[in-house]
Amino acid sequence: MVLRLKITFSFLLCFCILMAQEDSTKITFNGQVTGWGIGQFENPFGIQLGGRFVPTLLGNFNLTPKTKIDFETSLNINGSANFTGLRYDSVMGQFKPYRVWVRYSTDKWEVRLGLQKINFGSAKLFRPLMWFDGMDVRDPLQLTDGVYGALGRYYFSNNANIWLWTLIGNKNPKGYEAIGTAQWQPEIGGRVQLPAGPGEMALSTNFRKVDVHNLILSAPTNTLLNEKRIGLDGKWDLGIGLWFESSITVLDQNTYNLPRVQDSWNLGADYTFGIGSGLGMTLEYFRVHAGDKFLVKGTSVNVIGSMFTYPVSILDNVSAMFFYIPGPNLMLNYINWSRTYDNWTLYAIGYWNPTSFQLLSSQSQGKNLFAGKGIQLMVNYNF
Repeated sequence: MVLRLKITFSFLLCFCILMAQEDSTKITFNGQVTGWGIGQFENPFGIQLGGRFVPTLLGNFNLTPKTKIDFETSLNINGSANFTGLRYDSVMGQFKPYRVWVRYSTDKWEVRLGLQKINFGSAKLFRPLMWFDGMDVRDPLQLTDGVYGALGRYYFSNNANIWLWTLIGNKNPKGYEAIGTAQWQPEIGGRVQLPAGPGEMALSTNFRKVDVHNLILSAPTNTLLNEKRIGLDGKWDLGIGLWFESSITVLDQNTYNLPRVQDSWNLGADYTFGIGSGLGMTLEYFRVHAGDKFLVKGTSVNVIGSMFTYPVSILDNVSAMFFYIPGPNLMLNYINWSRTYDNWTLYAIGYWNPTSFQLLSSQSQGKNLFAGKGIQLMVNYNF
């Protein structure tokens, strides 16, 4: 990993120096600085204090009027300290690459290489096609780790497009994955997106080899199983926005009691009501199932989600999210106020949730920050 990062950063540094000598080159440095505090009103009272710095170097080099090379390289430097009452519990920190990619593009197609974000699909709250990222709808900054690989896209004149990708070196689970990929086995897939009346539909597929040892340490190393995925999604604007999104994953037969089939489904709609400055409402139904047969037996979770957004003023926005899980009859509730200046954004997030249920996988500081009742205060500066 260290050698790979040194090679990647050295390549980009040389690339910057060469491009900086051209008049058509634009290189900029920007970034994001975030600080937060969380109070969990449980017994005992829990506190987390944390901060994050994401410095970013961007470059753009115009080769011809229709072709260019651009790049992004950034770091995710973050840390947090956890307390129970006034007693210090733990501290953690990370210093890792966030994005390191270079792209060649024309007016019809592009190829991007390196550590990048790859995401697609129609859903907003719950995303069956969250194959390669871990974005949490509750995170106002929408940060997510990237994946190492190559992505190519071709755009047709009728707004249809084709994606092809190959990934390698990503052994940690991504999105809803329970098992990490075999690190040096290539992961390949693609996506075709086509117009469909007043909207669009898309078919996605992916193939990878999983290493059972990443999940079950008692399994021999390099215990590899084939995993195949297919996804279908679509969205339309019919006065109200309508969409669906689905994903089916099939794993090889195995002796480790790992479910062979995982399927997830989403139906959603949104509409903006003419109330005041405009009240936006989003509704989604989400079902995820895992077992040895498609749809039936095994285990499943159903979630009904809603989100409301309202611009109180030019500076202030308020949003609220409510999720209901039938069966255990659980309710999860969030409310978020934000105020935005030129470079600063202030957030106050309140939540009231079960203490032992985690709705979504989160990449924020290795613990469930939205358990129980609490409040999060955050300040973010973009430069």
